[in-house]
Amino acid sequence: MLAANHVSQADPLFLGEMILAQGRTPRFMAKASLFHSRAVGWWFRSAGHVEVDRSDGRSGIRAAVEAVERGALVVVYPEGSITKRPDGRLMSLRSGAVRIALETSAPLIPVAQWGVQAIVPAYEGRVVLGRRRRRVTLLVGDPVPLEDLRELPRATAVTVGVQRLQDTLAAMVDQLADEHAR
Repeated sequence: MLAANHVSQADPLFLGEMILAQGRTPRFMAKASLFHSRAVGWWFRSAGHVEVDRSDGRSGIRAAVEAVERGALVVVYPEGSITKRPDGRLMSLRSGAVRIALETSAPLIPVAQWGVQAIVPAYEGRVVLGRRRRRVTLLVGDPVPLEDLRELPRATAVTVGVQRLQDTLAAMVDQLADEHAR
């Protein structure tokens, strides 16, 4: 499973393209309202993405665990939403991605992305057009080590796992943001 930072509404397009180019089909965890939207709901349902009811996150985690156990490549945005930080950097992570990885023993692979927000700015709902070509970069990291946590009490394992993912993904996002600033 993949855990990616979230900087723009268009992130799934770029991340999905990268995954499809590797011969896999992504199954994104997404908020329930997208599944019931007239514009894109049919696509989310028919593509087999994982619906998350934010009032009951456990149902989304159960659905994601089932998808992973069926062999799906599940993509999680562990921030829970597009970043609200003005600098676009990583917010605090929720625990779902780590919970799913611990329960399924699936590798938890961090993915940092940067540059999409220059094309579709977060929360603006518009595409920025112009003559200058925009650069989007995706960086895939090594799996976050979780094997040593499986023997710990569940709450401790989740807390430590989330901190490891937070540290890893934040460093990757910072690296990309700094490279794009040059």
